[in-house]
Formats: sequence, structure tokens, C-alpha cells
Amino acid sequence: MIGKTNKGITHFERLQANLSFLSARAADINNQFTQLATHPAVCIEHIFINQMVARATVPLMEEVINCANTIDNDPVCAPLIKYMEKHIAEETDHDQWYVNDLEKLGVSREEIFSRIPPSNVSALVGSQYYLIRHHHPIAFLGYIACLEVNHPTVEYVESLIEKSGLPAEGFSTILEHAVIDSQHGQDIINTINSLPLTEKHFRAIEMSAFQTYRYVALVMEDVCRAAPKNT
Repeated sequence: MIGKTNKGITHFERLQANLSFLSARAADINNQFTQLATHPAVCIEHIFINQMVARATVPLMEEVINCANTIDNDPVCAPLIKYMEKHIAEETDHDQWYVNDLEKLGVSREEIFSRIPPSNVSALVGSQYYLIRHHHPIAFLGYIACLEVNHPTVEYVESLIEKSGLPAEGFSTILEHAVIDSQHGQDIINTINSLPLTEKHFRAIEMSAFQTYRYVALVMEDVCRAAPKNT
């Protein structure tokens, strides 16, 4: 069953409409990144950042389950837990896939795990912990909606490989996500639309998505700074 607002649109359609400005800004920053992808250091930094975000994905979903299990008499919690359990299985070890890719690009495992995550990555992930623990775990759906619905295409990833001149093996995880996130994105859309969301639930998802778009744009600006200074 597809949940719709009193205006006859789905929850996800409403979410997209309300965040169109922020999603457009994130897209503009990504266009800058694409132009700078001719610099190998920019693409390596992008994969590095993806690894940092991916290492927090399963722990975040586990936190969603833990917090949802503490809430009584909320009809969204049981289906939310069910979706998280399914998605944890789908996302397990993806952070290690990125580690393998980075090693193929000349980044050592020691360097990967000794580097302190940039502040915008910490803010991107940390803001989710706050919403999950101190407001409502349903908020996390806004985060993964932003990250997985707006996934790169295979053609886009192949263009990054060509522009950067880096070994294609170093992009294997991004390329894999270009394929699997097509289904994952549809799954999250279907989940959001099928839940019996109250206005409070929707606002939590919306705030999460708002923060995610905001921090993704800032993270991608940081990635672009990896380009040579004379660019």
C-alpha cells in the first residue's frame, strides 16, 4: 500500500519537492568534482571519503534497530526494524571493499585507518546518531534516501576512470554500487511510501535528508580541494 499525503502525492514525492533546492546544490558541487576528476588525487580522495562513510553504515543501522526496539506503540518501528535487518545484510563489508580498492590505488591500510575523518564526514554521520538516539530512529530513512536514491550510474563511474587515468580496479566498489543501488534506491522509496508516517515522522525524515544534502555538499567541496592548487 502506498502512503499518500492529503495533497495526493507520496511521502517520497513530498520529500523530493521540499528538498529540491538542497539536492540541486549538492548536484552542482558534484559537477565541480566531475570536472576535477582528471586529477587522480581528487578521485582517490573521493574513494577515501566513501570508505569513511561506509564504515559507519552498518553501525548506524544497528543503532536504528536498538533505538526502535525501545519505542512502544509506534506502528513504524516494526517495519523499520525489518527493513534495517535486510539492509544490514546488503551493506555488510562494503567498507572493506573500499579498503581493497584504495590499496590498489596505492593507499596503505595503515594510512586508511590512521587518518582522522574530516570534520564534515564526522558531522554527516554524527548528525544521524543524534537524530536516531535523541529524536526518532525513523529519521535515518532520510539519510539513506539521499545517499542511495541519488546513486552514480555505471556510465558515470566509467567516465571517472577514463578521466582520472587510474586503474579501473580501484573503482570496483563504486561501480558495484552503481549497479546494486538502483534496487536499493527503489527499496527505500517503497519503504518510505509504505509506512504509516505521521507528520512528526515525516519531519524527522525530512530533517535527516536536509542535513545529509547539506553535509554531502560540504564533503564534496572538501574532496574538490584535493585538486592541485593551480587548478
